[in-house]
Amino acid sequence: MSGQPECSFDRSDIRWEQGDLGFRYSLAYGVSADGSVVVGRADNASGYYRPFRWTQAEGMQDLGTLGGSQSAAYDVSADGNVIVGQAENDGYQWRPFRWTPAGGVEDLNQTYASLLTGGSELWEAHAISPDGRYIVGFGYNAATDRDEAFLLDTWRTGDTNGDGCIDDADLLAVLFAFGTPGSGLTCHEDINKDGVVDDADLLTVLFNFGSGC
Repeated sequence: MSGQPECSFDRSDIRWEQGDLGFRYSLAYGVSADGSVVVGRADNASGYYRPFRWTQAEGMQDLGTLGGSQSAAYDVSADGNVIVGQAENDGYQWRPFRWTPAGGVEDLNQTYASLLTGGSELWEAHAISPDGRYIVGFGYNAATDRDEAFLLDTWRTGDTNGDGCIDDADLLAVLFAFGTPGSGLTCHEDINKDGVVDDADLLTVLFNFGSGC
């Protein structure tokens, strides 16, 4: 039929996940782009809520904390590999965390300490962009002496693919996108976000070449 979409669904579905971490309560907050990874929080056998990552193959996994008793996962990247939330540290202070399969749970205050001015702290991470680059939440801004929202860019300057290394791949990405706004929804090749991939972006990659490799 003319105008009919190529893909369609003949039914809707709802799935109740009966898994838990030892008690009876669980709450889902985020899901990956294809629905294969779900994150949230669930009570463990001691009655503390913990962050979980659920897949059909592995069920509900406790992601751990930063040394305290409780934690919760609030969002996940599109591919299911980067999770953010808040967790207690060993001083029972709430801190924002990022979880990855390789790095486990990490305190964003420690990982990005160089970006925080004296006395500023990040407290909670509530959402992450689909590509895993940007994290949002709230914390304390010492410069204004206020609790404020934050937007954290986790990629190195000049890194167009998020692999942590400024190398030939980033240089080629900028060259192939030269003169355009950049590719995809986030236009990573437009490093300075001025609307066009140009000499300024190329120089940024060259000046940072080899960083993180």
